[in-house]
Amino acid sequence: MNEIMEILINHEEAISRLYEAYAQKFPDHKEFWSTLSWEEKDHAEQIRKLSQIIEKHHARFDLDRFKLNVIKISMDYITKELVRAEKEDIPLRTALSVALNIEDAIVDGEVFESFKGYTAEAKRYIRECAANFAEHYRAIKDMWSTHRKFF
Repeated sequence: MNEIMEILINHEEAISRLYEAYAQKFPDHKEFWSTLSWEEKDHAEQIRKLSQIIEKHHARFDLDRFKLNVIKISMDYITKELVRAEKEDIPLRTALSVALNIEDAIVDGEVFESFKGYTAEAKRYIRECAANFAEHYRAIKDMWSTHRKFF
């Protein structure tokens, strides 16, 4: 179980690094990307706390529901996009599309839905984590919608 939690934490931290690279690349939108980067670090901390809750047997992680391959594919994509962000001149809408793709993969991977709380406190915390993610996702989708262009 600890290995899976570490993979999830590393995934969130990798996303944070990508968003921080975007913050440097797009100074007019630095606050937006820096906020997203900070939120990804917070997601990593939330997973650490969920891991501790699991260790106390107040919750479990449903391995049957979780799609580890989605996270592994996402990690490869993030690594590729981080290199691209550092080396290429990419438009803002491309960065926003990448961010939306990454966040969609997390939704598809049903990460937070894989945590099951046994206590009221654990259930509440899992709901809060899922709500934070939904708000984070909505901010990216709204910004993407604002900047997308049709050809």
